[in-house]
Amino acid sequence: MVGKLTPDDIVSASTVPALLGLNPYRTQNDLLKQCVEASRGEYVSDFQGNEATRWGDRLEPVVLTQAAERLELVDVELDPRVPFHHETLPLAASLDGRAFGRGELVTDTARGIYCINADRISIDGMGVLECKVTRSAPEIVPPPYRGPLQLQAQMMCTGYKWGVIATFYGGIELRLFIYRADPVVQRRIADAVIEFEERKKNIDWYPVINSADGNTAYPRVDDGAPVIDLAKNADGEELLRMLVKARADKALAELNIDEAEAGLKEIMGSHEYAEGMVGNQKYRIKWGTRTMKAKPERIMPAEPERTVRSGALNVREV
Repeated sequence: MVGKLTPDDIVSASTVPALLGLNPYRTQNDLLKQCVEASRGEYVSDFQGNEATRWGDRLEPVVLTQAAERLELVDVELDPRVPFHHETLPLAASLDGRAFGRGELVTDTARGIYCINADRISIDGMGVLECKVTRSAPEIVPPPYRGPLQLQAQMMCTGYKWGVIATFYGGIELRLFIYRADPVVQRRIADAVIEFEERKKNIDWYPVINSADGNTAYPRVDDGAPVIDLAKNADGEELLRMLVKARADKALAELNIDEAEAGLKEIMGSHEYAEGMVGNQKYRIKWGTRTMKAKPERIMPAEPERTVRSGALNVREV
C-alpha cells in the first residue's frame, strides 16, 4: 500500500517490467537513471500519488480480502511492512499481502478464477497476493506490466511457489489470475538484473528507444567534445536524411492543413456542421465552440536556474 519499502538503488519487483523493456510508461534507461542517482544519494522521487493510486490504496484490503475468501485462503496477512530480498541477486520486493493456501486450482470463469501458466496450479503453502485496480476492460490474461512479471519477482524474493493477481476492473468485476513460479521467466529476470547491475556500475546506457529516452540517457553535453562525423557511422547519414525529409514533410503537411481549414471555415461561416465525400467515404466536419472556465490569478513559484538537454535536435544546412 502506501510507502515504498524497497531500496531505490536496485531493481524491485514492481520495476521488473521496465527492466525487461515491457513497461509502456517507463523505459529501461528511466530505471537505470533512477538507480544510478540513488546510488549516489541524488535521487528524490517527486511522485505524490494521484486519484487512481489513492483509490487503489483504499480498495486494496477489500479486494484482497475478497480474493482470499474466494480462494479459501487462511492466515491472511495484508500489507506486510517488511521488504523481501533475493538470496543472491540485488533484487527486492514488497507485498500487498500473503496467505496460506491448500489444494489445487483450475480455471473457473464463473468465480473469476483463471489459472494462467498451467492447467492446474497447486496453492499449498504460503503464496503472494498482489492487488491491481484498473479502468481497463476485463481480460483473460493481464498484460506483463500489470502484475505477471512483478509476481514472478516477488516469488523469487520470498521463495513462495504460487501467487495471485487480484485485479478489480472498472469497480465492478474481480478476476483472480493464479500463477505458479515459472523458472524460465525467473531466469530471464535474473539475467536482466545481472546485466542491469553491470550497466549501473559502468554507466552503460541501454539503446535509446525514443527521443525522450535519449534525453534520459544523455542529459548533459561534454564541453570540448569533437564533432561527430555521421559518415563514419553505418546508420548516421541515413537517419539524418530521414529526419530532414520527415521535418520537410511535416512542415508541408501543417501548411496544407492550415490552408484546408481556412478554406473550409470560409465555406462554413457561422454553421456548425458540414459534410462531404472523400472517395467512397463520407465525412462530417464539426466547427464547434468550447467554454473557457474562469481561472484565478496565479503567481508561479520561483525556480532555480538549471541546464537541461534540449528535447529536439536543431538541424540546419552547413
